[in-house]
Amino acid sequence: MRSFIFFVVCCAALIQFSGAQTVVPRDRDGLLKGEGMGLASSAELNGYPGPKHVIQLRDELGLTLDQLRKAEALMEGVQASAKVIGQQVIDEEGSLENLFQSGSPDERKVQSSLQEIGRLRADLRFLHLQAHLRMKEVLTPEQIQKYNKVRGHRADG
Repeated sequence: MRSFIFFVVCCAALIQFSGAQTVVPRDRDGLLKGEGMGLASSAELNGYPGPKHVIQLRDELGLTLDQLRKAEALMEGVQASAKVIGQQVIDEEGSLENLFQSGSPDERKVQSSLQEIGRLRADLRFLHLQAHLRMKEVLTPEQIQKYNKVRGHRADG
């Protein structure tokens, strides 16, 4: 019995941490708008600036026109792609919900749906992290250091 309870608790934790729960209204809005929603915080907090914040700090960072254009193009590309993936996440979450509403969810269908949701959420997170990787290539080390200072992150970026 203890093993079964342990299994159920572990599965619940895995589902919660994988982001495979029903989309709440705030998350839904962020997914539909292509927002970052903290998906790239690993990059942001470790010296990899995000294009949205770089654009917001353009004057403080002393961006050149070329750097600003690259940041804007990067942000627009990420937002467009993120909106598409975000809609797919919402659709798949809806399909999972429908499985249970139908009264006939079987384990295979539930697992398949959760795997698809996990894949989509991983794709979405990679998209946002990739933008941070690319943004760092556009900035000078001095700009990155200033960005980190202004944003309250690592000083050595």
